[in-house]
Amino acid sequence: MLNIGLVGIGKIADRVALGIEYASKGKLYAVASRSLDKAKMFASKYHVDKYYDNYIEMLEDEKVDIIYICTPNILHKEQIMLALKYHKHVICEKPMVLKLEDLDECFKFARKQKCFLMEAHKTVFTCLNTYLFEKINEGIIGKIKYIEAQYATNVLPSKKEISSWHFSKEGGGCLYDIGVYPLAYANYFANSNIVDFHTMQHKVDDIFCDQGHAMITYENGIMAHIVTSWQCDMINIAYIYGELGYIECHNFWKNTQAILHKDGKNILIEKQMKSDFTPEIEYAINCIEKGLLESDIMGYRQSYDILKIIAC
Repeated sequence: MLNIGLVGIGKIADRVALGIEYASKGKLYAVASRSLDKAKMFASKYHVDKYYDNYIEMLEDEKVDIIYICTPNILHKEQIMLALKYHKHVICEKPMVLKLEDLDECFKFARKQKCFLMEAHKTVFTCLNTYLFEKINEGIIGKIKYIEAQYATNVLPSKKEISSWHFSKEGGGCLYDIGVYPLAYANYFANSNIVDFHTMQHKVDDIFCDQGHAMITYENGIMAHIVTSWQCDMINIAYIYGELGYIECHNFWKNTQAILHKDGKNILIEKQMKSDFTPEIEYAINCIEKGLLESDIMGYRQSYDILKIIAC
């Protein structure tokens, strides 16, 4: 059983905590926040052993094996490097960092420290998506030709329940927030290097992107189109088109159901899971137990391919 320390207890942290709770080989052992009272309340809610208002104190705890970072994007690099300095394995919420050179620095330091480092993209680890990946590789829809994926929600009128840092120049905007989901999905199922891409972005006062899309071409010939927006609500859906049929999935980054359209039939595919965060946490723990320093599903190359598009 590996002990996990959670950094940041914002909105996403509750779902991460539940994901860890369901993981068979992981335990939420410690939590750190700028507010000791909030850390104490969070720890009590999830039966966490230790709570801190000081990140360094948590890193000095030798019982902490893994750090899971759930803080604003702009803080990720500094916190990753600090955790690695203390020889902690790191899982960091998406996007891991804001610049390609920062990504290089983090992964190089992780290798030097002999620590595992992974960007948390639950999309590519859900029970449904890993099953679909397997069946597609077995030829269920023939050779993939085209992928479409979009995720949009109208947050601008009321800004709903989104944190203010999402609207900052560094690390803000819909591409860094929800746009990474369709991008990670397309890259995962294309399973090939990107050879060309074209993006269009609409920015608010040249500060943050509130709508954008990208056309991507992969080395194996697959093409993809991804869309994201904060300007309007869309049907959040993905399609994977093959020579023999296609797969349709609503809320593709967390769903437990998809529809296979083939031979004139619509076939329901279903794979249940207790939490959409649990599979990625269990996967990371398995990698660490094997002595791996990097994921072959969401490692340096995959993070690089995502970042080079959203940061362009």
